Amino acid sequence: MTNAKKTHWFRNTLITLIICGIIGTVLAGVLFFGPERGKTTASASIQFSFDGAADGKGPNGVPLSMDALTSDEVLTEALAATGLADTVSAEMVRPCITVTGVYPENLVKQVTSYDSLLDFTGNRELTISEFHPTLFTATLENSFDPSISRAKLEELLWNTLEAFRMTFIKHYSFAPLHTSDLGADLTAFDYAQLLQVLEESIRHHATYAEEMYEKEPFFRLGGKGFEDIYVQLNSLIEGDIARFNSNITINALTRDTARLLSQYQYEIRDLNNELSKQQDRLKKLDGLIAAYDKNEIIYLSTADSLTKIDGNSSETYDALVTEQKEVSDGITEINSRITTYQLKLSDLLKGFEGTGAAGTQIQATGSVVTAAAEGDEAGDAAEAAEAVATDMTESLLTDEEIAAAAKAAEAMSTTQMDALENDLRALMDKHQRIADEFEEMLKAYNSEELNEVTVNIYGYKYNTPKVLSGAFIKQVIKTAGPICALGFMVCMIGLIRSRKKETV
Repeated sequence: MTNAKKTHWFRNTLITLIICGIIGTVLAGVLFFGPERGKTTASASIQFSFDGAADGKGPNGVPLSMDALTSDEVLTEALAATGLADTVSAEMVRPCITVTGVYPENLVKQVTSYDSLLDFTGNRELTISEFHPTLFTATLENSFDPSISRAKLEELLWNTLEAFRMTFIKHYSFAPLHTSDLGADLTAFDYAQLLQVLEESIRHHATYAEEMYEKEPFFRLGGKGFEDIYVQLNSLIEGDIARFNSNITINALTRDTARLLSQYQYEIRDLNNELSKQQDRLKKLDGLIAAYDKNEIIYLSTADSLTKIDGNSSETYDALVTEQKEVSDGITEINSRITTYQLKLSDLLKGFEGTGAAGTQIQATGSVVTAAAEGDEAGDAAEAAEAVATDMTESLLTDEEIAAAAKAAEAMSTTQMDALENDLRALMDKHQRIADEFEEMLKAYNSEELNEVTVNIYGYKYNTPKVLSGAFIKQVIKTAGPICALGFMVCMIGLIRSRKKETV
């Protein structure tokens, strides 16, 4: 090949590569600045490092979710902080926010791999059955307002993520239990009901403190832990509450005697109805069990064989026996509750010494109640309780008798009621102090688990399509490179064919 021909082929090859490069660059520009790639975005990373994040749960055990990032509450707060609330709505911004989790490159291999039973090698690769990302990337596009400035877009993303962090911390923190506002007006409850509500509130706090202690046994605030709160609350239930209940029952302290008499009467009558139903049910179960054939076997005969089929009668029999025990235990519980109400009713009535027909009837009813409470057998207790209900229907439900009982109760227990109210207020104050201390302890624990370090937002970036940018250069290389390579290959093929013709 002469030098002129070499120069000719070199020139043609260079021109071809230049043309291919220009075509590739134009195509890269179209792709880079097109509607799919030509969007301005601001992005940031969110890293969770608190206890339980790797398991996909918050400190309080609630499954992790990033949905709050696009909630109305977060977006509205962010738009207001950015000064865009008048021109941009949460509905406009929500489709422009995307959140993606960061996963390991070999995640699929780790999840789908398994260890063979025939693999006796000492080195083994750790495999996982599930993976919960702790690193997320939040991206905000400017498609809701293409004219928005870079500063405003970055500020909106920052305010959105800060509002999300506050909402996230609130949602995944341990929430305190609020005590009932019983001290505002003691007259709104009778003493027995007041103690029930107060005991339930204390018990909820105690259970909560016990669960927190099981979760974090070594947490301390001022030298105290969750177990100290539990012990203090439990002592209120076993000590003060039990003592007040005993005082109220024995001394028949009540704000409304008529109401309490009606309540006890209703409870006894209702329990007796339930007792009668359960006793009938128990009799039917006893009859079924006595007549049940436990060892049922069925033989299925065919032309060629005889098949033995064991029935499921044993399972059915065991289920009947289990139900029989449950019903029997329920009857025992009902009898115990009846006896309790009988004793309360007896304590309420035995101190009345009314005159006339009302006093005589009330004392007679008290004797019936006492006799019922002393019944040993379940049947005797039920019959006595039924007698109480009948007798009370005849003797306690007239206006004259109820008024007499109420007047006698007020005259006898005024001083005791005043002392009891003072003690109850002291108990509620003590409960409130312990609840406040528990709340402070929960706040300290939440602050330790959820803060700006454990919910870390970092790596803010602003991305916009530019010609003089690394992203555009990468796009040009990815697009124009294959085209130039193809053009070079065509030139080489033409050069090889030309040399073959010269040889021939």
